Amino acid sequence: MLRRRHSIAVLLGVVALAVPSLAAATPKSDSIRIRKGLTLAQKRHWLKPADTARYRSAVALGLLDTTALPKARVAVIGSLLHEIGAQSGSYTAPRALALFSMLETNLTYMETHVLPKSRIDIAGDDGVVYRWFGPQGFQFHPLANFGALNAAIAANDTDAIRGLATALVARGVPRGAALRWEYYFPFGGGRPPWTSGMAQAVAAQSLSRAGAVVGDVTLTQAATKSFAAVPGPLVQQLAEGPWIKLYSFDRLVVLNAQLQAILSLEDYAAATNDPNASALAAAMTVAAQTLLPQFDTGSWSLYALGGVEAPLEYQRLVTQQLLKLAQRTQDPVWQSAASRFYAYTRQPPTVDVAPADAPIPVYPQPADGYLDTAPVSFTLSKKSRVTLSAGGKTVTATLNRGPQTLVWKPGDLQPGTYTGQLTAVDLAGNRTTVPLPQPFVVAFDTEPPQLQGSYADGVVSWQGVDPGTPKLQLRIDLQGGAGPQTVDLGSHSVSGTANVTLPSGTWQATLTATNTAGKSTTIDLGTIVVP
Repeated sequence: MLRRRHSIAVLLGVVALAVPSLAAATPKSDSIRIRKGLTLAQKRHWLKPADTARYRSAVALGLLDTTALPKARVAVIGSLLHEIGAQSGSYTAPRALALFSMLETNLTYMETHVLPKSRIDIAGDDGVVYRWFGPQGFQFHPLANFGALNAAIAANDTDAIRGLATALVARGVPRGAALRWEYYFPFGGGRPPWTSGMAQAVAAQSLSRAGAVVGDVTLTQAATKSFAAVPGPLVQQLAEGPWIKLYSFDRLVVLNAQLQAILSLEDYAAATNDPNASALAAAMTVAAQTLLPQFDTGSWSLYALGGVEAPLEYQRLVTQQLLKLAQRTQDPVWQSAASRFYAYTRQPPTVDVAPADAPIPVYPQPADGYLDTAPVSFTLSKKSRVTLSAGGKTVTATLNRGPQTLVWKPGDLQPGTYTGQLTAVDLAGNRTTVPLPQPFVVAFDTEPPQLQGSYADGVVSWQGVDPGTPKLQLRIDLQGGAGPQTVDLGSHSVSGTANVTLPSGTWQATLTATNTAGKSTTIDLGTIVVP
């Protein structure tokens, strides 16, 4: 039986998923690969015969389901079989338990449910949590599991604590003196199995707590082994000090991961009197406080160092973490940061509009690409959904902090003056509206250009006035004894000069300028004598 869970408060970072390539594999070929891996694992005495039989049955059921279930669910099962097959050379007891229990949980769900439309967590009878990752199905999720264990501890539910802790320890993969909990799906460029420094820290925290609550020394020992996986491979050394690796496969410097690791390692160190954990937490605190200003934009926080602003859930998460650290330590650095980060979720964004000395002209007719629309530039204090509106015409976009531009389009508005405004709503729903310093003046280019001009020594000069036109089409018409002739000068700026070669003779010449609306003006250039 499956139990659905609400999302755990401590979340894994938001990173685009990489869906495994299934082009060269099929559920049948993957199942063959898995069976060979199970046979190998039993020969190497990694698995007991009863476990091997159970896992073979799960694979057989999965293969059967791929012939009977709707295509979308079949695709998920195929993805899971492919992932499990990719680990076929390393079915040690804990890894196999995690993988094939995950498969069994997915099959039970797929046989009785349509696919979820949003992220949910479900749990098996042993309390182990599986998180929905779209095409990759419900995945064993260490961070969500140790978050669930912390929740059971907070509720003092000893049965749930004992059951979930025991199930998780059974899924911990030994490596030397360490015990690691692995993720078994591709994520953000990382190939499975991968681990998380933050998840390992939360594991040490929750298992040490669980051991104390239920009086089980084996859980405390597992907590120690969980911490042993953190120093070295799951900590990166920055100039400012150690920083937890959210993902074992990259060096992303993530604020919420560091703060959660500090909280968790401090709890673990206090529960076990581990001086190494205490020292690491202290060094991480120095690094976090040193780099904290670089995560603080003055209006919001960055998710990762040098990156974009954090989603709302992470802004709130970091604020909660800072509040915990402030309450725990009474450190003024944490207190000040917690106060600022909390205020950022209550303060509306600021929108500084670039000044304008005169009304903003817009000539939507003709649509010649010149002044058809009106760009409005401004500076935004934090990521917001911004709407530029005037005359009932609006344009809306979600924009990051910093210099931005929105382009207003008058559409079918008639000529006239229209006041405009910018409205910005940040990720927390805080709103601000500012008027534009100058109105839009919509006009149609329906008049011919005003024109002056002259010709001398093979050069024609002209000065035009036509605010709705970027270019003029020019021509010189000649009347004389040899009959009328036309010299096309092509497209030119509204005012300028051009070299022109006229045929020999005495001519009465005119200059005609046509704007992009098709309106023309002709002026007399007088008598021109060309040798």
